[in-house]
Amino acid sequence: MQHTIQSSIIQVGKSQVYVLDTDTCSQELFNAELPTATLQYARESFKSAKRQREWLGVRLLLKSVCGEQAQIGYTPTGAPILINSETHISISHSGSLVALVFSDERIGLDIQMISDKPLRIKSHFLDETEGKLFGGNLDTLSAVKLWCAKEAVYKYISVPETPLIGGITLRNIDGKIEEINLGLSIHFEHYRGAIFAVAYHK
Repeated sequence: MQHTIQSSIIQVGKSQVYVLDTDTCSQELFNAELPTATLQYARESFKSAKRQREWLGVRLLLKSVCGEQAQIGYTPTGAPILINSETHISISHSGSLVALVFSDERIGLDIQMISDKPLRIKSHFLDETEGKLFGGNLDTLSAVKLWCAKEAVYKYISVPETPLIGGITLRNIDGKIEEINLGLSIHFEHYRGAIFAVAYHK
C-alpha cells in the first residue's frame, strides 16, 4: 500500500518552511515510513502520545523533503543539525503542526498557535518598548507574533538561558520587526491558525 505524506510549503520572508500536520498522519503511516529503531526510540523516550507524534512527525517530514539518508543530530547546546551536512536547520512545532526550515546560514524558526497565552504572560518576555511595537495597546495576535519572534531569535542564538528581556531586543525599524543586538531580520506568516516566525541575519 502506498502512503502519502501531506506536507505543505509556505514562504516566510526569503525562506521556504516545510510544514506537516501530524493529525493527517496515521500510526500505519509512521510504521510504514520510519525505521523500527526510530519508532521504538519515540515510544521509550516520550511518555506523551502527542510528544511522540511531534518527534516522529519531524522525522517523517525530513524524509519527505530530503530522503531517507537525512538524519537529525544535536549540538551540545541542544540545537538541531543535519548529520554530515553543512546545511543549517531549525525545527518547531505547535498544536498538531511540525515545521522545518533549511538555510546555508544560521537560521531560527518558531511557530505558535494563536492563543491568548502570550498576552497573559507578556511581562515575562517583553520590555515596555517591545509591548508597543505594533502601536497602541498590545492585542492577542501582536503578542503571539512577538513571542514567536523572540523564540525564533532564541533558536538562532542557540545559547541556553539567554534572557528573553534584554538578551533579545526587538524593535520596529522602518515598519519591520528586527532584533537589534545581533542585527537579525524577523519575518512572519499566518498559516492554519498559527504564526510562523523566521529569524536570520540581514
